Amino acid sequence: MVKFFQAIVFCVVIISCREAKADDTAQKWSPRNKYWRHLLKEQSGLDDGNGEHFDDMQSCVRTALSESNDVVLQEKTAVPTIVDTLTDSQNRTVLVEIGNAITPSQVESVKRLAECTRLYFPESRFDHRDFELSGGGNDCTFMNILLQIFSPEVYENVVNIAKLAYEKAGWGEQLRLRPPHMCGLRTSEYLNYKEFKRLGGHADTGSLFTVLFALSDPKLYQGGEFYLLPRDEPDDRMYYFKPRQYSAIVFLSDTHHGVTDLEGPREMFTNEFWVYDDAPWHGSTRADNAEMDVFVQRVEETLDHSVDYYEEDDLIDLWPFEEDIDEFDGYSSGHGFYEDESSDDELNAIEDKNDEL
Repeated sequence: MVKFFQAIVFCVVIISCREAKADDTAQKWSPRNKYWRHLLKEQSGLDDGNGEHFDDMQSCVRTALSESNDVVLQEKTAVPTIVDTLTDSQNRTVLVEIGNAITPSQVESVKRLAECTRLYFPESRFDHRDFELSGGGNDCTFMNILLQIFSPEVYENVVNIAKLAYEKAGWGEQLRLRPPHMCGLRTSEYLNYKEFKRLGGHADTGSLFTVLFALSDPKLYQGGEFYLLPRDEPDDRMYYFKPRQYSAIVFLSDTHHGVTDLEGPREMFTNEFWVYDDAPWHGSTRADNAEMDVFVQRVEETLDHSVDYYEEDDLIDLWPFEEDIDEFDGYSSGHGFYEDESSDDELNAIEDKNDEL
């Protein structure tokens, strides 16, 4: 009987320690987590309507990473370094390029997390994304929240690289943007261009800054240059970058950008920060401002916001449907600095560059 009670006490201690550790992890690496922290606390809740997959994801990620331990053992520590910056016609820094921004083991973590995500959420977290208006596209695996839960060290690195660029660019003093660690993560995406040959010009309207990591060696593909067009640039001048493997490009999200024609394997890892908290798990895979404005207003009107985090049952009915957005006229049109549009001259210039390549 004594051994029985000792076993019970031991189990309770183990569970309590695991919950405390999980809670500490969430607080340290993702402070704006009140809409999904219950998932980590309860070690459950990753259900997209086709079953609970928290344990499945945890097991999948651990197994995949244990198979790639040789990458970690062979890895040498490299210090992230500012490589280049780009300013617009108003002398605002719109882009910062950083070398050694992600380690080989972190790249493996991103790829494995993407594989596990597609395995257990093939319909809700994967999109063969076609940019119908501007052309091209990419195969996108949405990993927001999954990244923070199962690869917190990678998420921490994303924030640190964003902070490095933020400080170098002076976006706090110059544009009064809040620092990355005080922003929510709007989306985290693993991008593959195997089925697409370019990415049409667009802007990540509604986000503050985008952190784009190069996972592939640029020698393995032809073309595939990242291009950027700062607004009000004289003669619509565009800038082209072919990011080196393990480097990152951090730029103001509302800046027009895209990818030129390419041949060969090109893999990227992109993350967008915005003014809101992280979106809830059951919300959109890439929530927009209108959705979050309605959702936040409902939370403020119906829930006790003195709590550290909310339960799933509190939030599930508050996420808006499309008709709710149409009826709500109080949302913002974006928190950026450029309009999400392209002139004919810009599009022609992009096509000319593609022809050259």
